[in-house]
Amino acid sequence: MADENVPSSFSKSLYFGHIPERMVIPYPRLRPEERDTLKLLLDSFRRYANDHIDSKAIDEAASLPPEVLKGLKDLGLFGLAIPEAHGGMGLSVTGYARAMQEVAGVDGSIAVTLGGHQSIGCKGLILFGTEEQKARYMPRLATGELVAAFALTEPGSGSDAASIKTRAVQQPDGSFVINGSKIWITNGGIADFFTVFAQTEIEKDGQKKDRITAFMVERSMGVKNGPDEPKLGIKGSSTTALYFEDVRVPRENVLGDVGGGFKVAMGVLNNGRLGLAAGAVGMAKQVIRLAVAHATSRRQFGRPISEFGLIKDKLARMMIETFAAESMVYMTTGLIDHGVEDYSVESACCKVYGSEMLWRVVNESLQIAAGLGYMKEYPYERLMRDARINLIFEGTNEILRCFIALTGMQGPGDRLAQLADFIKWPLKGYGLAIDFVVDKFKTQYYGGPRLDHVHPILKKEAVLFEDYVPELAKAVEKTLRKHGKEISEMQYVQKRVADVTIDLYMMIACIARTTASMIEKGPEAEREARLCRAVCGRAAGRIKRNIRMFDDNDDELLKAIAKDATDATQYPFDVVLG
Repeated sequence: MADENVPSSFSKSLYFGHIPERMVIPYPRLRPEERDTLKLLLDSFRRYANDHIDSKAIDEAASLPPEVLKGLKDLGLFGLAIPEAHGGMGLSVTGYARAMQEVAGVDGSIAVTLGGHQSIGCKGLILFGTEEQKARYMPRLATGELVAAFALTEPGSGSDAASIKTRAVQQPDGSFVINGSKIWITNGGIADFFTVFAQTEIEKDGQKKDRITAFMVERSMGVKNGPDEPKLGIKGSSTTALYFEDVRVPRENVLGDVGGGFKVAMGVLNNGRLGLAAGAVGMAKQVIRLAVAHATSRRQFGRPISEFGLIKDKLARMMIETFAAESMVYMTTGLIDHGVEDYSVESACCKVYGSEMLWRVVNESLQIAAGLGYMKEYPYERLMRDARINLIFEGTNEILRCFIALTGMQGPGDRLAQLADFIKWPLKGYGLAIDFVVDKFKTQYYGGPRLDHVHPILKKEAVLFEDYVPELAKAVEKTLRKHGKEISEMQYVQKRVADVTIDLYMMIACIARTTASMIEKGPEAEREARLCRAVCGRAAGRIKRNIRMFDDNDDELLKAIAKDATDATQYPFDVVLG
């Protein structure tokens, strides 16, 4: 009997100790016909970028030139993710991510502008809109006649989306009047189409309650924006506050159901995180090109600095981490393109790892460039400033680690709760109990789940992955039994669970990708095999450490030190003056 709690998500299955290998091997590939279309598109963009895009000038002016925006629209880049039936290019999720990777490798501000438009701005319409709504707006969004923005964040509401204060009150004619404000809205100064989230009053179970609703709002309905905010990086993108003062929106502009806006927001953000992660890969590749060029041309002590061990170490780590992030991103987009509906944990893993990977890669490249990297004349400091926002965009990495852990543990938690109920009412949960016992038996006597389709050259890496999946499941079960519902407050534990999940997903993505490469290229894929070995070896070391720290850690010591800081409101020591 199948356990109904075991999910169709690959990563969520790991929390049960299961490995649904057929979901990830063979590694997904883009359809040949779309690959040809994408190559033509990217070639056109590269030529345009070489002739018309000056990232240094964009950064200094803190705006995108109107002619550049027009050129991007003419190339069709505002309609990459919009279906062909509505005037867009209709790229798959993989094709769109690869395009965003290329754009981010040229300029961060342009990538943020295009991502703000498609990854999140009009994504709610694509995912949840009716055919009438799509026909009304998508053709103009595809050409860039309408630029889109995603309006969720408020002064008192960031990661806690449910706490937004903007309110929409339904009128006798069915329309809604919106009042409130939003902050830090990408494309806020140039958009004419906004996906806006507001509290609405609904009746449920005979009681009136506030629930979030998503609305499609046009600027012409009365939306006003503040000036562009001065920012650390991505200065060419428009980031403003938005103001809604008695903005009347017709009933037919509700996106999804009244009161169903939280589902819309989460669906959009799950998807948008992949565009961000793909952009991080593109930017990392650009940075590696710069670092390698400098390391091979800069000579010290009579030879290129690329020949020195510690520079080799930096270049190798940059390559390893970029390979890992790229493998994860396109594993996930491939899952989506093949019809997997639940990819929330996977997309969060990609965003967390991709953004942190990019930060490390940019930092190391600046270090390789040394004093030159610190000078404004060169691109390193701009790239570092542009990279920093990715750890905050689309949900901070701290929040997303909590999300990965709590979402993944929900299934095992539900099963344990049902098993507890089975103890009281044995017949009710008989099938579930049998599944639980079978899982335990397989793990104890057969060593847990196995990968059957990995290339033989990666046997060691496959065994590492196979061995640590049951370790995650055991750690999760033990944690849930120990903390119960209090696990929602145990963020140190959540971080460890999330980091193990990220590392396991990273390992399988690299193993699957390299297996495919070995089959397709044979010995020519040895470079990828080296990278895969390095990724898996380092990930296994981190997993081993995190598993150990479920039982042996200094969490309480760190909490006490943090309390010292908050109690004193500062660093309270002076070793010299006492």
